[in-house]
Amino acid sequence: MTKNRYKFTFGQKTLTLTTDKDNLYMEEVERLAREKYDAIKSKLPKADDETLALLLAINTLSVQLGREKEMAELAAELDRLRYASEQSTNQTSLFEDSQ
Repeated sequence: MTKNRYKFTFGQKTLTLTTDKDNLYMEEVERLAREKYDAIKSKLPKADDETLALLLAINTLSVQLGREKEMAELAAELDRLRYASEQSTNQTSLFEDSQ
């Protein structure tokens, strides 16, 4: 897999990320990071860049955890529906065989 080096400035730091994503994808990540960073900064204008970055990271992890829990719940519901469908199909098959 080809690695891409993507460089951008965030806060006061210039960062170079090594990723398997293309530049278009990374531009969207950068845009989203700036948007979230600016939202936190507007609420905490006196916070330093490091604190803002930590809050951004923690908020991002919180959102990710919430989505992972939602995905687990959806996967469990899908499994339940598949099982119910299989049971229904098996019962229909038994009913047809008995006639």
